[in-house]
Amino acid sequence: MASGRVRILVALVGVPVGLVFLWLALRDADLSAVWDTLRAANAALVALAVAAFGVVYVLQSTRWRRIAGTPAVGIFRFAEMTVSGVAVNNVLPGRIGDFLRARWLSLAARIPAGRAFGTVVLDRAFDLVVLVGLLVVGIAAVASSQWLVELAAAGAVVVLGFGVALVLSRTYVGRRQRDRRERGLLRRLVRDTVERLAEPLGRRHLVVWLALSLGAWTMWALAALLVARSLDLELSVTDALFVTAVLNLGSAVPSSPGYVGTYEWLGVASLGLVGIDREPALAFTILLHAAWYVPTTIVGAVALGTRAVVQLRASRRGEHDGQGAPADELQA
Repeated sequence: MASGRVRILVALVGVPVGLVFLWLALRDADLSAVWDTLRAANAALVALAVAAFGVVYVLQSTRWRRIAGTPAVGIFRFAEMTVSGVAVNNVLPGRIGDFLRARWLSLAARIPAGRAFGTVVLDRAFDLVVLVGLLVVGIAAVASSQWLVELAAAGAVVVLGFGVALVLSRTYVGRRQRDRRERGLLRRLVRDTVERLAEPLGRRHLVVWLALSLGAWTMWALAALLVARSLDLELSVTDALFVTAVLNLGSAVPSSPGYVGTYEWLGVASLGLVGIDREPALAFTILLHAAWYVPTTIVGAVALGTRAVVQLRASRRGEHDGQGAPADELQA
Protein backbone atom coordinates (compact mmCIF):
# COMPACT_ATOMS: atom_id res chain seq x y z
CA MET A 1 0.00 0.00 0.00
CA ALA A 2 2.82 2.37 0.91
CA SER A 3 4.65 1.57 -2.32
CA GLY A 4 1.50 2.44 -4.26
CA ARG A 5 1.37 5.83 -2.56
CA VAL A 6 5.04 6.38 -3.40
CA ARG A 7 4.40 5.63 -7.08
CA ILE A 8 1.46 8.03 -7.13
CA LEU A 9 3.58 10.73 -5.47
CA VAL A 10 6.41 10.19 -7.97
CA ALA A 11 3.94 10.45 -10.85
CA LEU A 12 2.37 13.62 -9.43
CA VAL A 13 5.82 15.18 -9.15
CA GLY A 14 7.38 13.67 -12.26
CA VAL A 15 4.78 14.49 -14.90
CA PRO A 16 4.77 18.26 -14.22
CA VAL A 17 8.59 18.24 -14.03
CA GLY A 18 8.76 16.44 -17.38
CA LEU A 19 6.36 18.94 -18.94
CA VAL A 20 8.41 21.88 -17.66
CA PHE A 21 11.61 20.40 -19.06
CA LEU A 22 9.88 19.67 -22.36
CA TRP A 23 8.79 23.31 -22.56
CA LEU A 24 12.35 24.43 -21.83
CA ALA A 25 13.63 22.21 -24.65
CA LEU A 26 11.01 23.35 -27.17
CA ARG A 27 10.82 27.06 -26.41
CA ASP A 28 12.13 29.35 -29.18
CA ALA A 29 12.80 26.28 -31.34
CA ASP A 30 11.79 26.19 -35.02
CA LEU A 31 9.86 22.91 -35.00
CA SER A 32 9.58 22.81 -38.79
CA ALA A 33 13.39 22.90 -38.99
CA VAL A 34 13.54 20.10 -36.39
CA TRP A 35 11.13 18.02 -38.48
CA ASP A 36 13.10 18.63 -41.68
CA THR A 37 16.29 17.53 -39.92
CA LEU A 38 14.63 14.35 -38.69
CA ARG A 39 13.25 13.51 -42.13
CA ALA A 40 16.74 13.73 -43.63
CA ALA A 41 18.21 11.22 -41.14
CA ASN A 42 20.24 8.31 -42.54
CA ALA A 43 18.15 5.26 -41.64
CA ALA A 44 21.07 2.83 -41.99
CA LEU A 45 23.13 4.69 -39.38
CA VAL A 46 20.13 4.82 -37.04
CA ALA A 47 19.74 1.05 -37.43
CA LEU A 48 23.40 0.61 -36.48
CA ALA A 49 22.76 2.76 -33.41
CA VAL A 50 19.88 0.48 -32.40
CA ALA A 51 22.20 -2.52 -32.77
CA ALA A 52 24.79 -0.76 -30.59
CA PHE A 53 22.17 -0.31 -27.87
CA GLY A 54 21.58 -4.06 -28.07
CA VAL A 55 25.27 -4.65 -27.34
CA VAL A 56 24.97 -2.30 -24.35
CA TYR A 57 22.34 -4.58 -22.82
CA VAL A 58 24.44 -7.69 -23.50
CA LEU A 59 27.39 -6.17 -21.63
CA GLN A 60 25.22 -4.95 -18.76
CA SER A 61 23.51 -8.33 -18.46
CA THR A 62 26.89 -10.08 -18.41
CA ARG A 63 28.08 -7.76 -15.65
CA TRP A 64 24.95 -8.29 -13.56
CA ARG A 65 25.26 -12.08 -13.92
CA ARG A 66 28.86 -11.95 -12.73
CA ILE A 67 27.90 -9.73 -9.79
CA ALA A 68 25.00 -12.02 -8.86
CA GLY A 69 27.16 -15.14 -8.94
CA THR A 70 24.23 -17.43 -9.77
CA PRO A 71 25.51 -19.85 -12.44
CA ALA A 72 22.19 -21.73 -12.47
CA VAL A 73 20.58 -18.71 -14.16
CA GLY A 74 21.78 -18.33 -17.74
CA ILE A 75 22.87 -15.17 -19.54
CA PHE A 76 19.74 -15.20 -21.71
CA ARG A 77 17.53 -14.97 -18.60
CA PHE A 78 19.67 -12.12 -17.24
CA ALA A 79 19.36 -10.28 -20.55
CA GLU A 80 15.60 -10.81 -20.47
CA MET A 81 15.35 -9.47 -16.93
CA THR A 82 17.58 -6.48 -17.72
CA VAL A 83 15.67 -5.38 -20.82
CA SER A 84 12.31 -6.06 -19.17
CA GLY A 85 13.34 -3.97 -16.16
CA VAL A 86 14.34 -1.06 -18.39
CA ALA A 87 11.07 -1.39 -20.30
CA VAL A 88 9.13 -1.13 -17.04
CA ASN A 89 11.16 1.94 -16.07
CA ASN A 90 10.29 3.43 -19.45
CA VAL A 91 6.56 3.38 -18.77
CA LEU A 92 6.27 3.55 -14.96
CA PRO A 93 7.72 6.17 -12.60
CA GLY A 94 9.80 5.44 -9.53
CA ARG A 95 12.36 3.00 -11.04
CA ILE A 96 9.95 0.11 -10.50
CA GLY A 97 11.87 -1.96 -13.03
CA ASP A 98 14.94 -2.14 -10.78
CA PHE A 99 12.89 -3.57 -7.91
CA LEU A 100 11.26 -6.05 -10.27
CA ARG A 101 14.69 -7.17 -11.47
CA ALA A 102 15.56 -8.06 -7.89
CA ARG A 103 12.28 -9.94 -7.48
CA TRP A 104 12.76 -11.90 -10.71
CA LEU A 105 16.34 -12.83 -9.79
CA SER A 106 15.25 -13.90 -6.31
CA LEU A 107 12.72 -16.30 -7.77
CA ALA A 108 14.86 -17.55 -10.66
CA ALA A 109 17.96 -18.18 -8.52
CA ARG A 110 16.04 -19.15 -5.34
CA ILE A 111 17.96 -16.63 -3.22
CA PRO A 112 16.65 -14.16 -0.58
CA ALA A 113 15.00 -11.08 -2.03
CA GLY A 114 17.31 -8.76 -0.11
CA ARG A 115 20.38 -10.51 -1.47
CA ALA A 116 19.02 -10.21 -5.02
CA PHE A 117 18.34 -6.52 -4.45
CA GLY A 118 21.92 -6.11 -3.25
CA THR A 119 23.16 -7.36 -6.63
CA VAL A 120 20.97 -4.78 -8.40
CA VAL A 121 22.36 -2.02 -6.15
CA LEU A 122 25.91 -3.07 -7.00
CA ASP A 123 25.04 -3.32 -10.69
CA ARG A 124 23.63 0.21 -10.74
CA ALA A 125 26.56 1.49 -8.68
CA PHE A 126 29.04 0.47 -11.38
CA ASP A 127 26.96 2.36 -13.94
CA LEU A 128 27.09 5.39 -11.68
CA VAL A 129 30.85 5.22 -11.15
CA VAL A 130 31.59 4.98 -14.88
CA LEU A 131 29.12 7.71 -15.84
CA VAL A 132 30.58 10.11 -13.28
CA GLY A 133 34.02 9.30 -14.70
CA LEU A 134 32.81 10.10 -18.22
CA LEU A 135 31.32 13.34 -16.96
CA VAL A 136 34.67 14.34 -15.45
CA VAL A 137 36.36 13.58 -18.78
CA GLY A 138 33.78 15.76 -20.53
CA ILE A 139 34.60 18.74 -18.32
CA ALA A 140 37.66 19.36 -20.48
CA ALA A 141 35.39 20.08 -23.46
CA VAL A 142 33.18 22.58 -21.63
CA ALA A 143 35.41 23.72 -18.80
CA SER A 144 33.87 27.20 -18.70
CA SER A 145 30.47 25.88 -17.57
CA GLN A 146 30.12 26.30 -13.83
CA TRP A 147 27.00 24.16 -13.66
CA LEU A 148 28.93 21.23 -15.13
CA VAL A 149 31.58 21.49 -12.43
CA GLU A 150 28.86 21.50 -9.81
CA LEU A 151 27.17 18.50 -11.45
CA ALA A 152 30.43 16.57 -11.49
CA ALA A 153 31.00 17.45 -7.83
CA ALA A 154 27.51 16.21 -6.97
CA GLY A 155 28.20 12.96 -8.82
CA ALA A 156 31.46 12.54 -6.93
CA VAL A 157 29.57 13.01 -3.65
CA VAL A 158 27.11 10.28 -4.67
CA VAL A 159 29.95 7.89 -5.50
CA LEU A 160 31.63 8.72 -2.19
CA GLY A 161 28.32 8.11 -0.44
CA PHE A 162 28.11 4.66 -2.00
CA GLY A 163 31.61 3.90 -0.74
CA VAL A 164 30.61 4.98 2.76
CA ALA A 165 27.52 2.74 2.52
CA LEU A 166 29.76 -0.24 1.71
CA VAL A 167 32.00 0.50 4.70
CA LEU A 168 28.99 0.84 7.02
CA SER A 169 27.53 -2.39 5.65
CA ARG A 170 30.71 -4.29 6.47
CA THR A 171 30.85 -2.72 9.93
CA TYR A 172 27.24 -3.71 10.59
CA VAL A 173 27.77 -7.28 9.44
CA GLY A 174 30.98 -7.58 11.45
CA ARG A 175 29.31 -6.48 14.68
CA ARG A 176 25.93 -8.16 14.27
CA GLN A 177 25.53 -11.45 16.09
CA ARG A 178 25.68 -14.23 13.52
CA ASP A 179 22.94 -16.26 15.19
CA ARG A 180 20.59 -13.33 15.45
CA ARG A 181 17.41 -13.63 13.40
CA GLU A 182 15.71 -10.49 12.21
CA ARG A 183 11.97 -10.37 12.72
CA GLY A 184 9.74 -8.86 10.09
CA LEU A 185 9.97 -8.90 6.30
CA LEU A 186 11.46 -5.42 5.97
CA ARG A 187 14.21 -6.11 8.50
CA ARG A 188 15.12 -9.34 6.76
CA LEU A 189 15.25 -7.56 3.41
CA VAL A 190 17.53 -4.87 4.83
CA ARG A 191 19.71 -7.48 6.54
CA ASP A 192 20.14 -9.56 3.38
CA THR A 193 20.82 -6.49 1.24
CA VAL A 194 23.42 -5.15 3.66
CA GLU A 195 25.10 -8.55 3.95
CA ARG A 196 25.38 -8.79 0.17
CA LEU A 197 26.90 -5.32 -0.05
CA ALA A 198 29.32 -6.16 2.76
CA GLU A 199 30.84 -9.15 0.97
CA PRO A 200 34.42 -8.60 -0.28
CA LEU A 201 34.38 -7.71 -3.97
CA GLY A 202 37.88 -8.82 -4.93
CA ARG A 203 40.25 -6.89 -7.19
CA ARG A 204 39.79 -9.18 -10.18
CA HIS A 205 36.03 -8.91 -9.93
CA LEU A 206 36.24 -5.13 -9.65
CA VAL A 207 38.40 -4.91 -12.77
CA VAL A 208 36.08 -7.15 -14.78
CA TRP A 209 32.91 -5.35 -13.65
CA LEU A 210 34.42 -1.93 -14.34
CA ALA A 211 35.63 -3.11 -17.76
CA LEU A 212 32.15 -4.36 -18.66
CA SER A 213 30.63 -1.08 -17.42
CA LEU A 214 33.09 1.01 -19.41
CA GLY A 215 32.47 -1.13 -22.48
CA ALA A 216 28.70 -0.73 -22.14
CA TRP A 217 28.76 3.06 -21.83
CA THR A 218 31.40 3.44 -24.53
CA MET A 219 29.07 1.47 -26.81
CA TRP A 220 26.23 3.80 -25.75
CA ALA A 221 28.41 6.76 -26.76
CA LEU A 222 29.06 5.05 -30.11
CA ALA A 223 25.31 4.82 -30.63
CA ALA A 224 25.08 8.55 -29.93
CA LEU A 225 27.83 9.21 -32.48
CA LEU A 226 25.98 7.13 -35.09
CA VAL A 227 22.76 9.07 -34.51
CA ALA A 228 24.70 12.33 -34.78
CA ARG A 229 26.29 11.21 -38.05
CA SER A 230 22.86 10.21 -39.38
CA LEU A 231 21.88 13.89 -38.99
CA ASP A 232 25.23 15.21 -40.33
CA LEU A 233 26.16 16.56 -36.90
CA GLU A 234 29.83 16.67 -35.98
CA LEU A 235 30.43 15.33 -32.49
CA SER A 236 33.85 14.40 -31.15
CA VAL A 237 34.36 11.27 -29.08
CA THR A 238 34.73 13.45 -25.98
CA ASP A 239 31.48 15.25 -26.83
CA ALA A 240 29.67 11.92 -27.22
CA LEU A 241 30.99 10.63 -23.89
CA PHE A 242 29.94 13.87 -22.22
CA VAL A 243 26.41 13.75 -23.67
CA THR A 244 26.13 10.08 -22.69
CA ALA A 245 26.99 10.92 -19.08
CA VAL A 246 24.64 13.91 -18.85
CA LEU A 247 21.66 12.11 -20.39
CA ASN A 248 21.96 8.98 -18.32
CA LEU A 249 22.82 10.62 -15.01
CA GLY A 250 20.03 13.12 -15.61
CA SER A 251 17.48 10.39 -16.19
CA ALA A 252 17.51 9.86 -12.42
CA VAL A 253 15.62 13.16 -12.10
CA PRO A 254 11.92 12.43 -11.44
CA SER A 255 10.05 12.97 -14.69
CA SER A 256 7.19 11.67 -16.76
CA PRO A 257 7.26 8.03 -17.90
CA GLY A 258 9.87 7.44 -20.57
CA TYR A 259 11.85 10.46 -19.37
CA VAL A 260 9.98 12.59 -21.90
CA GLY A 261 10.88 16.23 -21.39
CA THR A 262 13.82 15.60 -19.07
CA TYR A 263 15.65 13.72 -21.81
CA GLU A 264 15.01 16.40 -24.45
CA TRP A 265 16.06 19.26 -22.19
CA LEU A 266 19.24 17.50 -21.07
CA GLY A 267 20.13 16.73 -24.69
CA VAL A 268 19.57 20.29 -25.90
CA ALA A 269 21.44 21.76 -22.91
CA SER A 270 24.45 19.43 -23.17
CA LEU A 271 24.78 19.76 -26.95
CA GLY A 272 24.49 23.52 -26.64
CA LEU A 273 27.63 23.44 -24.50
CA VAL A 274 29.57 21.80 -27.34
CA GLY A 275 28.36 24.26 -29.97
CA ILE A 276 25.29 22.53 -31.45
CA ASP A 277 22.32 24.82 -32.22
CA ARG A 278 18.92 24.17 -30.62
CA GLU A 279 17.08 22.73 -33.66
CA PRO A 280 19.67 20.09 -34.67
CA ALA A 281 20.29 19.35 -30.97
CA LEU A 282 16.58 18.75 -30.42
CA ALA A 283 16.37 16.56 -33.53
CA PHE A 284 19.37 14.55 -32.31
CA THR A 285 17.89 14.05 -28.84
CA ILE A 286 14.49 13.00 -30.19
CA LEU A 287 16.05 10.49 -32.59
CA LEU A 288 18.48 9.14 -29.99
CA HIS A 289 15.64 8.82 -27.49
CA ALA A 290 13.53 6.93 -30.04
CA ALA A 291 16.40 4.64 -31.08
CA TRP A 292 16.84 3.56 -27.46
CA TYR A 293 13.34 3.89 -26.01
CA VAL A 294 11.14 2.30 -28.68
CA PRO A 295 13.06 -0.96 -29.35
CA THR A 296 13.82 -1.49 -25.64
CA THR A 297 10.21 -0.98 -24.61
CA ILE A 298 8.87 -3.23 -27.37
CA VAL A 299 11.37 -6.05 -26.72
CA GLY A 300 10.86 -5.81 -22.96
CA ALA A 301 7.07 -5.84 -23.32
CA VAL A 302 7.22 -8.89 -25.62
CA ALA A 303 9.52 -10.69 -23.14
CA LEU A 304 7.19 -9.94 -20.24
CA GLY A 305 4.13 -10.99 -22.24
CA THR A 306 5.74 -14.20 -23.43
CA ARG A 307 6.80 -15.18 -19.93
CA ALA A 308 3.33 -14.41 -18.58
CA VAL A 309 1.76 -16.68 -21.24
CA VAL A 310 4.21 -19.49 -20.43
CA GLN A 311 3.46 -19.19 -16.71
CA LEU A 312 -0.29 -19.15 -17.34
CA ARG A 313 -0.07 -22.31 -19.45
CA ALA A 314 2.07 -24.01 -16.81
CA SER A 315 -0.46 -23.05 -14.15
CA ARG A 316 -3.37 -24.42 -16.17
CA ARG A 317 -1.46 -27.59 -16.95
CA GLY A 318 -0.74 -28.06 -13.25
CA GLU A 319 -4.41 -27.59 -12.39
CA HIS A 320 -5.39 -30.04 -15.10
CA ASP A 321 -2.96 -32.63 -13.69
CA GLY A 322 -4.28 -32.00 -10.21
CA GLN A 323 -1.08 -30.51 -8.87
CA GLY A 324 -0.09 -26.86 -9.06
CA ALA A 325 3.31 -25.78 -10.26
CA PRO A 326 5.66 -24.43 -7.59
CA ALA A 327 5.03 -20.77 -6.83
CA ASP A 328 8.63 -19.73 -7.50
CA GLU A 329 8.55 -21.41 -10.94
CA LEU A 330 5.42 -19.57 -11.90
CA GLN A 331 6.80 -16.19 -10.95
CA ALA A 332 10.41 -16.61 -12.02
